[in-house]
Amino acid sequence: MSWARLRSHLRRTASDCSGAAAIEFVLIFPVIFMLNIAAAEALEVYEAQRNVSHIAAAIADITAQSHQVSNADLDDIFAASVSMIHPFPNLAVQQRVSSVSADSHGTIRVDWTANKAYTGADDPGVPSGYLAANESAIVTDVVYDYHPQFGMFLPSTIRFVRHAYVRPRLTAKVEKVS
Repeated sequence: MSWARLRSHLRRTASDCSGAAAIEFVLIFPVIFMLNIAAAEALEVYEAQRNVSHIAAAIADITAQSHQVSNADLDDIFAASVSMIHPFPNLAVQQRVSSVSADSHGTIRVDWTANKAYTGADDPGVPSGYLAANESAIVTDVVYDYHPQFGMFLPSTIRFVRHAYVRPRLTAKVEKVS
């Protein structure tokens, strides 16, 4: 084979693009697929943490709208708020609602607390300076252990802990009755 003929054959082979799109697709598809899964996981995590924040705010808000609450009222509030975690499993939702108040010297104390599946050992509290003397607040703590659907890019469990603080709306302090 002459050099001229060999060069002509190599040019034709190099300019032949049949199958190039298939090869590019095979090389790019795994990257696009992994980016799609990562984006889906990130969106799920964001939605779960927003739902947990909404649960904490809703419990505090509903409780703060009452003059007084009973254990049955709090059970209803907990049951209703758990539905807000949908579409995620609601078995891992831990909830606690408390009333805290400051006495005339500004010392914070817990008036009452109720919980549903809450395992935390810490006492409810408010940020420093939130309550002035003779004020009270409803404090809600919600904990949710999120398990990613795919688990390819995230840890097997992500714990979301959210707090909400709301002042009573109708009275100086929401009382708990039996």
